[in-house]
Amino acid sequence: MKSRLFSAAILIIIMAVLIFFCHVPLVLNLFVALLSAAALYEVLIVTKYVESKALISISMIFASVIPFISEISHLVEPLGLHFELGNALFVLIFIYAVILFLTLLFSYKSYSLEHLSVVFLMSVVIPCFLSTIVFAHRLTGDRWNIVLIILCAWASDSGGYIFGRLFGRHKLTPKISPKKTVEGAIGAIFASVGACAILAYCVDVFIPSITVNYIALVVLTFIGGFCAMFGDLVASLIKRSFGVKDFGKLIPGHGGIMDRFDSVLFVAPFMYISMTMFPVFIGNL
Repeated sequence: MKSRLFSAAILIIIMAVLIFFCHVPLVLNLFVALLSAAALYEVLIVTKYVESKALISISMIFASVIPFISEISHLVEPLGLHFELGNALFVLIFIYAVILFLTLLFSYKSYSLEHLSVVFLMSVVIPCFLSTIVFAHRLTGDRWNIVLIILCAWASDSGGYIFGRLFGRHKLTPKISPKKTVEGAIGAIFASVGACAILAYCVDVFIPSITVNYIALVVLTFIGGFCAMFGDLVASLIKRSFGVKDFGKLIPGHGGIMDRFDSVLFVAPFMYISMTMFPVFIGNL
């Protein structure tokens, strides 16, 4: 428990520093790139589908480039190339898919289509979903959108853990994650909404330039709490499928990078998509 709390404190400090410096060009992109590459590496190692260091390196490079996709689009404009965000992303995915199929064609005895399909899925989903943190920063509310995403996911994790230990009686998904309970899931939703509501109220009171849409806040964080649990269950399903307890040991008491950010994986894209239509924080710092 002590190592878990200590690691949690260090992670909170790191996120606080990131939020403070997120307006510095490329800082947020670099953080998400490192996060995506580390999470992807852990997943690929756990699956044991890729023994080639070259293929792992290519996949990690692809994952690291995705968070910079918007900046890359702007860089090529002087060359007369104009790419919308979606088109630029499609180009990168196309190139990566060609590389994987070439690998299958020339190394069909070493790799199966099933293996490379899992590699492709993880290599696209992880960086694309996490990169929505970068995109959310550009919406109205800027850095507070990032805080909301992380807080929604981590409060759901903490609420589910605490309520599950205190009141857990009925198993939620015994075959996938035996320790998760219905009571813990209810606590996760309440913790997600409650923590984010406190954050929003503080922002509303202490930062005059920002107003809060409380209806959007409650609805988004309520659904976001479910997204956090869904991400956690997906990660548990992957681990159970390959017979491992954690994705890694980098974070004492928590496991690997993916173990700590699995809940963020589905919260981030949901919140980004939703906030483009229903902004929670109206105004900028």
